[in-house]
Amino acid sequence: MTRAAAGKIAGIALIAGLSAAVTEMIVVLPFRYWLVGATPTVVFQFIASGALGRRAFQAGMYAVLLGIGVHTLISLVSAALFALAALRWDWLRRHTVLSGSAYGILAFLVMSFIVLPLPRSPALFATSLCIHMFAFGVPIAVVCARLIERSDLGHSRS
Repeated sequence: MTRAAAGKIAGIALIAGLSAAVTEMIVVLPFRYWLVGATPTVVFQFIASGALGRRAFQAGMYAVLLGIGVHTLISLVSAALFALAALRWDWLRRHTVLSGSAYGILAFLVMSFIVLPLPRSPALFATSLCIHMFAFGVPIAVVCARLIERSDLGHSRS
């Protein structure tokens, strides 16, 4: 991979990752409040608790900013991985809703069972799964596909 191609992929990942990070939180924040009464502060402290443990809930704005940063970093890395896969398999770019939904399921499983276990209530489980599919995976797939196709990177390879 050339340096120019790597730069383009990084730019695609940046735009797709930020799009997914914002889109997901636009959906997550009201749903978490509605389902369990969690304010945005608590949501981001929960994300930070993956690094800080229970101290995150007493760490105030520091934990909120850490949670925002961790959420954004995960979104950026996820978008970069999808962009690299979409360069290799053009099917991912041609079927963005399906590939993005599947990628959202994968992200949900990794987050729920490896990174930061979520509460196991059926309502939270189902809501989180749907949010990861449609407000995280699909935006990554759509943005990556459109930007790859607009670049000179979008030549079919599979």
